[in-house]
Amino acid sequence: MAYRLKFSIRVLRETGKAQEWYELQSPGLGEEFIAAMELQLKRLEQAPLLYAEVIPNVRRALLPRFLYGLFYAGRGDLVHILAMLHNARNPSRWPKNR
Repeated sequence: MAYRLKFSIRVLRETGKAQEWYELQSPGLGEEFIAAMELQLKRLEQAPLLYAEVIPNVRRALLPRFLYGLFYAGRGDLVHILAMLHNARNPSRWPKNR
């Protein structure tokens, strides 16, 4: 069964900022970042329970090669991508900063 993905506005904004930053570091690196994110999203569509809960009812999927994690919650056939945070940030703080 394939799950549907829903993104918060915050995720879209953070993804764009991260892509721009990586692209400034090295041409093409921003596209590699997006490819890593897309790979992880495909995994979530197939098996969202694969990753551990880090906050009650919220799981984190780390991006391969990049220091970011996707925080998400699942309900039924929907996976809601709540946030994308750099691994150095404290995940317990982001729900308060919406």
